[in-house]
Amino acid sequence: MRHMSHRLLPTAALLALLAAPAILHAQAEISSSEELRLEALAREQAETYSPRNSITIGFRMLSSGARVTYTNLGSVPMGSPFIPISDGAVARQYDDGLVGVDAPRPNEKDLDGVQISTPGGRYQSSHNVPIATTDANGNVIGVTNSTLTDGDYLSYTPGLTRTWTYVTPEQTMVRPGYIAMNNYSASSDGGSAVHKQGPVGGIELQFSHAFGKVTGRTQWSLLGGITMNDINNKVSADVSSTLHTNTDFYSLNGQAAPALPTTTDATTGIVTTSAYNAASYTDLLDAGGNLITTNGLETTVPISDTPVDQISTVGAPGSVIVHGRWQVKGAYYMVKLGPAVRSQLTEHLSINASLGLAGAYAGTHYTVTESFEIPDVGNTVTTPITEQSDTSKFLGGYYADLNLDWACNDTTGLFGGITAQKLGSFDQNVGGRIAHVDVGNAVGLRGGVSLKF
Repeated sequence: MRHMSHRLLPTAALLALLAAPAILHAQAEISSSEELRLEALAREQAETYSPRNSITIGFRMLSSGARVTYTNLGSVPMGSPFIPISDGAVARQYDDGLVGVDAPRPNEKDLDGVQISTPGGRYQSSHNVPIATTDANGNVIGVTNSTLTDGDYLSYTPGLTRTWTYVTPEQTMVRPGYIAMNNYSASSDGGSAVHKQGPVGGIELQFSHAFGKVTGRTQWSLLGGITMNDINNKVSADVSSTLHTNTDFYSLNGQAAPALPTTTDATTGIVTTSAYNAASYTDLLDAGGNLITTNGLETTVPISDTPVDQISTVGAPGSVIVHGRWQVKGAYYMVKLGPAVRSQLTEHLSINASLGLAGAYAGTHYTVTESFEIPDVGNTVTTPITEQSDTSKFLGGYYADLNLDWACNDTTGLFGGITAQKLGSFDQNVGGRIAHVDVGNAVGLRGGVSLKF
């Protein structure tokens, strides 16, 4: 047996040596296949792996802003308050003049404040002029004082005023013997204007958390975000309105109305009329026509210090044209929440879609500026009336986003895409003028930076 075993050993060794290459080749093939499988698995995992949390910061540019419909336009309130006759002698302001409160001037009163001028008459002011006296030879032998009148004025008379202004000849023609003072207002005939705001920019911030995979390369997440866009809608137009006139009549007490001052352009010859402002004066001359005092002679025509009559008239619809400028300005903050789906297209490129609910908090400032030309008052225009109001509203709606994401590395990327939204509308009121603000439908572009963690 021992002899046979020693004889078989060389044979077994020879067989082992002959079989070794085949065994080693088989093992090498198994190792290579496993390595390829592991590499493919790792590559697949790398393509489908993504961090669960993501924050995006960027801009959005919408194709259009709010559409605002302005209605009940052309209501211009009276610039000055209506003061009844029963209030007596008080200052009254008009669109075509004023009537002030009169009182004795300082040089009409004594040291105790008692009037020394004669009501209904005139009073003079004077100063002493030293005059030298001489003898027969012309030598100065003394000085005497001579009183020289240097002013001739109208006295204060209770019930009358020397402080008033009127603007047009028509004011003296409405009722002869009286001056008509007018205040005007306009009521809306239903005028309206519509304007749609152009493209608007804004900013946005979003957060999303991935919950799981739909397929090997697609995952779903929940997205929440906040965006801000401005509202700046303004329009100018002319609208027709109804003219209202309040007229106070002041008595001229039998005198003729003072003429309105005029100036003539030396080049064109055009005559321009300006307002009459009392008290009025001219130069004081002596009997020989020599100037004593510039503006030393009062020429005021006093009028009653209280209206003797008041009337109100209403014109026909369209009796006045109101020039207006209306603006709604502010911003809205939109919060959105909804599911999102992201699909990996390549190692760096993915597509992301989201659709959900939106709610916006809008705050706006509504400004109205309206004015109109006063009929028969030349170029005089009412002082523009500016009114304004503030409001805030919550609007419901929905949104949709579709983006392409480019991963620069494992944590940082860029995104760009399209966005769409639909929000509600609200009304804002200024003095009966309604602005219907419709944030409405809008589409646009969005883009920015994404951070994953």
